[in-house]
Amino acid sequence: MQSRVAVAAFLSAVLLSGCATHTSLTKDARRSWASGDMARASAEFSDASEDASGSGDELVWKLEEGAAARASGNLKKSVSDFKAAAAIIDEYESQPDISLTRETSAVLTNQSYLPYKGYNYDKIMLGVYQSLNYMELKEFDLAAVELIRVGNFQSDSERINRRRIEREAEALDKARKENAGGNYDASKSLSNPQVSAKLRQVYGGDFLRGQAAKGVYVNPFAYWLSGVYFANRAVDASDKNRAADMFRIGGQVAGGDSDVFKADLQMAEDLADGKISKPGGITYVVYEAGCAPVRGQFQINLPLYIVARNVPHVSLNFPYLVKQDSYSPDLRISAGGRSQKLETLADMDSIIGREFNDRLPAVLTKTVLSAAVKASAQYAAARAAGDGWAALAINIAGSIYQTLMNDADLRTWTTLPKRIKVARFETPPDGRVLVEGRAVQVQASGVNVVLVKKTGPACPPVIRTFDFSDASRKDSKSGGTRAGKTAK
Repeated sequence: MQSRVAVAAFLSAVLLSGCATHTSLTKDARRSWASGDMARASAEFSDASEDASGSGDELVWKLEEGAAARASGNLKKSVSDFKAAAAIIDEYESQPDISLTRETSAVLTNQSYLPYKGYNYDKIMLGVYQSLNYMELKEFDLAAVELIRVGNFQSDSERINRRRIEREAEALDKARKENAGGNYDASKSLSNPQVSAKLRQVYGGDFLRGQAAKGVYVNPFAYWLSGVYFANRAVDASDKNRAADMFRIGGQVAGGDSDVFKADLQMAEDLADGKISKPGGITYVVYEAGCAPVRGQFQINLPLYIVARNVPHVSLNFPYLVKQDSYSPDLRISAGGRSQKLETLADMDSIIGREFNDRLPAVLTKTVLSAAVKASAQYAAARAAGDGWAALAINIAGSIYQTLMNDADLRTWTTLPKRIKVARFETPPDGRVLVEGRAVQVQASGVNVVLVKKTGPACPPVIRTFDFSDASRKDSKSGGTRAGKTAK
């Protein structure tokens, strides 16, 4: 009887397993996205987002849906999608950073079974896109709220990261004590010469380095956008000082040699000092180039160094970043008969990669611990079943279970850009700017922002414009706010 119970318990776990990865689920929509078919990509991401209801993956799909709706020109839908995403984040942030119960349970499956709570760069870019939505819709007060929220998050990132590391360590320790005999050392398996050589080949360097509590996850473009907004929509002196602060901090984060930040900081300081009454005669071209990394996985045959003599090795999948290098790194921009130069303000590959690498040691440890727990359970069940067909069935089922539950967590916001670049120049008297040979009409006075997105090298750019005036822009002569609307 005991053997039958062991067999039944283990096989029931096997029947609960198996899932598709985010990378595979987004394949068709990403193909539309990379080809520049924003309308189709938006529809595909919306359908997938609806299907994800109740899955624990709602946040990542809402982020995808909101970005695709924005790129297709449906700003009101994008606002709604990003509001939904922000509400999910707020709900998660009202709870403990790391649920010990959920983390322990996830050890029996894999990390993709935990709810997707978003990375720091997700939260920053959510606020960036939502504030841009509001600026284009002339809902400036709402844009200010979003930018202040992003600023607070960026300034508090060190504390948030430190707390996450502490809670994650507690959860891992609890999972280790409650499973795999309570004394399993994952680092021993990861330090195996063959295993460590393969991990170094993929990750490079010291892949098991300790996480840095001072790892700061900030985005220079978010600081720049906030500075531009508060310089142009300043209500009082504090807003003017805020603009200068944003340009100053952003310039430091960007490395201190940004011509865009230097010029804007000088403008903001002149504004704060009363040397000028308002910015004017400036046009910015903001270029979102290419696509952010997706996540792939690679397999290693890993020795577990546990008592499970019947399962001495298991094949495990580990995640890695797959950069999307097919893109147009530059744009042809001219104004007043002069070519204009773009400058990278946000390297999203680097920003995403930094956070991925900082979290990697915990991801590797969780993956190996999960395998050890499953192997230990398999070994215990096989021993309880005794010799014969029952033990054989358990070992076969265990191997199937390990395979089905082997996928790494590949969830990531795939519709982010690879790079965000900015060109800053004096607006020509005729207000005519050429982008990739297309004429875009802007206001000759004031400050204009030309938004350009090009996801693939062969796809046409999506172009929209806005300024900081209260009056709604007209489509006929002003350049409009609709996707791709340019002057004749």
